[in-house]
Amino acid sequence: MTLLPKSVLLLSGALTLFATGVTATSTRAATDDRPNVVMILADDLDDRTTPYWDAMPKTKALLQQTGLTFTNSFVTTPICCAARASILTGKYGHNSHVLTNFGEFGGFAAFEANGNEDRTFVKYLHDAGYRTGMAGKYLNGLEDSPEHIPPGWDDWNAGVTQTLYTGYNYTLNENGTMVQYGDQPSDYQVDVVAAKSNAFIKESSAGGKPFFWYAASTAPHLPMPPPPRYADKRFGPTPHLANFQEKDVSDKPTWLKQSKTVRSALVAATNDRDYRNRMGTLLALDDMVAGIVKTLKETGEYDNTYLIFASDNGYNLGAHRLVQKMAPYEESTRVPLVVSGPHVKRGVTTAMATSIDYGPTILDLAGVPIPGDVDGASLVPLFGGRTPGGWRTDFFGQYAGDGVTDRDGIFQEYTPGDTKEVYLIDVPSWSSLRTERYVYTRWYDLERSAAKREYELYDLATDPYELHNLLATAKGRERHAGLVARLNKRMAELGSCQGATCRTSG
Repeated sequence: MTLLPKSVLLLSGALTLFATGVTATSTRAATDDRPNVVMILADDLDDRTTPYWDAMPKTKALLQQTGLTFTNSFVTTPICCAARASILTGKYGHNSHVLTNFGEFGGFAAFEANGNEDRTFVKYLHDAGYRTGMAGKYLNGLEDSPEHIPPGWDDWNAGVTQTLYTGYNYTLNENGTMVQYGDQPSDYQVDVVAAKSNAFIKESSAGGKPFFWYAASTAPHLPMPPPPRYADKRFGPTPHLANFQEKDVSDKPTWLKQSKTVRSALVAATNDRDYRNRMGTLLALDDMVAGIVKTLKETGEYDNTYLIFASDNGYNLGAHRLVQKMAPYEESTRVPLVVSGPHVKRGVTTAMATSIDYGPTILDLAGVPIPGDVDGASLVPLFGGRTPGGWRTDFFGQYAGDGVTDRDGIFQEYTPGDTKEVYLIDVPSWSSLRTERYVYTRWYDLERSAAKREYELYDLATDPYELHNLLATAKGRERHAGLVARLNKRMAELGSCQGATCRTSG
């Protein structure tokens, strides 16, 4: 393993640019006019509890106010590795076989072992002549295989240490060379990803190929602080939605009722600081987006580039007494999604979009055939501002929690950093069906037999904050038996779907 300080690599890159004559005004030299795609993926950014546009006014002006905003955008498995696996493959977790961050059902090891690396949309783009690159977070567990570079990536700058989340003192695998970053302001992770984004765009513009770039910093994932330039910026008060520290959880599943006190205490102890840090890191992410747009314009690539701003999963921020994500509640599954670029009509769409749609969308934009085993659907038909007939009206959600180790889905984990705080974060396994009106969840899928599982049903039209489980009482179960039967049938269909059968409307 070769370790080099980042200053040497930065100098090397600068000399390479100088030698090849790349300047800030370079334009694509070849005749391949296929569009570029830049995907900016936030980490743990929800579309409900965090007022992210308050910290991202540049992104709002440059993307949201010029592009198409999806107000019903969701992830199918709301935890980092599984969500990113679905993004890369366009597949539900039961087809990628990645349903959490580690173990038999999760992490980079499961992603690789199940043959996913040869079936990412990035590999397909690369094989079709695109130049591809990334910087930041790839998949949880890559730190166990730090020298690995997946097929299909031309410019690889992935974090390979857990300290990536702290913003400093992390290591990147930069195309096979391990580069250590320190604790200086210039080492701040979001800014490093931003610099690599701009360099890639300039190099690609001069090289003549259409390109795909994946800017994957870990903002606003805890425990990263704001960069020094924004250390004094204050946001507040912390948002408290109707379900913040939910007072009565007697209708919730057993795991939440049993752990409600310690979870509530954790929210009280960490929530305000977590919120301030989240918003501060988003200021840096906002700078990154603005810099990318500026570079695209300077290189003449802007008018032929699609920009996608999204998040891998949501974040609870105290909703239902929960920190983190993983749950099938709206705060965990609902995420931002904005697309701007050629032929994208400015406005808002209420059409349902999911994380398994990103890959086929990007392939569609590039004119690359979408493989038949992809579960998601291209969002391109929505770019004109209309929803075509037969569009998705539901999706399947799933998660393989830690309950299979007989801990009832609960475990404790130390968060990286110098605080050594214990975060009680996990939940049991579940499957869910999210329709336009209802969310129906079956808990303890891996831990318990069918007779011992627990259920939740919420009517989002009358109960948007999921405070009243309609199946918590015998009377409620009797009243909604017909609806539950229909939802169970549809859940079974999507829970075993593959490829085209996943794209049918319920």
